[in-house]
Amino acid sequence: MTDARRRSGNGRMLRIGELASDLGITTKTLRHYEKMGLISPSGRTQSGYRVYDLDDQRRARNVVGLRSIGLSIPEIQDLLAAAGEIGSVRQQLLGHLDEKLRETEETLSVLQGRRDDLSARALALFDTPAGRPADCICNALLRDCDCPPQQKN
Repeated sequence: MTDARRRSGNGRMLRIGELASDLGITTKTLRHYEKMGLISPSGRTQSGYRVYDLDDQRRARNVVGLRSIGLSIPEIQDLLAAAGEIGSVRQQLLGHLDEKLRETEETLSVLQGRRDDLSARALALFDTPAGRPADCICNALLRDCDCPPQQKN
């Protein structure tokens, strides 16, 4: 290991594969987060593997957690940039979560309306007026029936 591991007095250093496994993501994702400036390794092994100390691991866990609740990479970058200001990260995260809640409520309303519409259309298929062909779907399409009348045998 490099000097970074020997200097770390705050716990076990993890190689990139170990950290990725612990976080349930791929090493490719960790490298992408590094490229985007969200995380950075404390050092490298003699073999060139990235290694992460406890602070790096905590930051990576936060990034993965923030992604899992729907924050975009730019939103996470903004949050992490405010990390030096006391209370700022919490306030910004609260703002993001409020926005995500609003968006989710709006989506749920749209989906509920869609569900109600589909349910009404399905029920309309059970109400085929007399004289219409058995395979008439006009009621479900919410339009006037233009099907030829059912022929009596």
